[in-house]
Amino acid sequence: MSRLDLQKHLHNPVSRDYFARILAYSLSAIGITYGIFNHSLPEHMKAFALFLAVYPHLGTMLFSAVEYFKPGKSKSLSVSADALIFGSVLVAAGLPPIASLLLFMVISYSSMLRFGPVSLIALPLLMLASGGVTLYLIPQPLMQPAPLTLTFSAAVLISIYMIYLAWVIRQRQRGFMELKNRADEQQQRYTMLASNLTKYLSPQVWHSIFAGRKTAKIESQRKKLTIFFSDIKGFTELSEELEAEALTDMLNQYLTEMSRIALKYGGTIDKFVGDSIMIFFGDPKTRGPKKDALAAVSMAIAMRRHMKILRKQWKKQGIERPLQIRMGINTGYCTVGNFGAENRMDYTLIGKEVNLASRLESMADANQILISHETWSLVKDTILCHNQGEVPVKGFNRAVHCYRVLDFRRNLGEKPGYMDFETNGFSIYMDKDNIDAESRKEILQSLQEASKRIEKSLEYEVEALETD
Repeated sequence: MSRLDLQKHLHNPVSRDYFARILAYSLSAIGITYGIFNHSLPEHMKAFALFLAVYPHLGTMLFSAVEYFKPGKSKSLSVSADALIFGSVLVAAGLPPIASLLLFMVISYSSMLRFGPVSLIALPLLMLASGGVTLYLIPQPLMQPAPLTLTFSAAVLISIYMIYLAWVIRQRQRGFMELKNRADEQQQRYTMLASNLTKYLSPQVWHSIFAGRKTAKIESQRKKLTIFFSDIKGFTELSEELEAEALTDMLNQYLTEMSRIALKYGGTIDKFVGDSIMIFFGDPKTRGPKKDALAAVSMAIAMRRHMKILRKQWKKQGIERPLQIRMGINTGYCTVGNFGAENRMDYTLIGKEVNLASRLESMADANQILISHETWSLVKDTILCHNQGEVPVKGFNRAVHCYRVLDFRRNLGEKPGYMDFETNGFSIYMDKDNIDAESRKEILQSLQEASKRIEKSLEYEVEALETD
């Protein structure tokens, strides 16, 4: 056996147990043989010494056969046999305390290896029972005084076994640490892979897959959903004017900001196609058709407002064309699930209601949100809309009743919570519901300062006119 094979053999827990048993029984046989040689132990111990030298090999074959026919029984039988054997040996030899300790450590190690500390209570009882029977069959004084040479040899044998035990424990510790390090590395690797893969799926979808609520197989179901489409009007013309790098940066920023808003309102992002976005509400989780529809329209309003901020940022970057988005929303029953091939599928939805949402988006003007009658009926108590009447829609035999979203009703009453004004050199955007108490004082001071500067500017213009 080569050195490498020996190391692999010793690192195997079953092999380490087998070596431990051979070493323990062999050391016990050597100790008894030495005691017989210097007349410290009785002659009948020759049979015990021979038995201890041969037993671990025969016992391994015997208990392997037991394990084959009755799995799980061999360990308990082997440790019980160890306890009975060493109980008889201790009594038959009348060993001194140090020699007795060696044998007791053998049985303790074997029992601990298989059953843990609990075995230390049951196995000594077996040793006492077998020792009592042996004492009855071979009566002799127990714990006879032993010469110094036998005591010294027993101590040496115990030391050898203790060194082996220490080595085994060290190897196991190193093995556990290697396994732990490998497990940590695998966990980090899988975490990184999962993090990368989740960017290709909507969070709601991969959460459902990881939680076991959805499986990666081709299947679908009918559900009532609210579908949202949007794109940037005039994006094709803009792509002809901008360099590819600038266009890519602008598009990625736009999609990132819109995605953040979609996730805030609980939308499931289906796909990006250029500057177009498809989002749906009601799957994998639904809050009910009414709340799903309200979340979709609320998201669209938030996107329309956020475009004002993006336009200012793009203008600073040299993009003069005022980019506007248009959006379409519809509610209805769709088929949602995994579509595609067994080795490449996409979680999406199909149906005429999806097509209607897409058509409404293409019919909307810049900065408009068009919704179907079904969606309007679910959000009309919260969202103020303008009736557009029935309009012909491409691909549909009948005209479709649609509405243009204005704003939340709370923002259009006597105490509106939203204000938006923009002109050359000045713009103001306020959403009172999102202003915390700490920022109000600072905002008020800024408005007062702006008011003072405008008033001074007007005074200078009046004085200039009077002088002229």
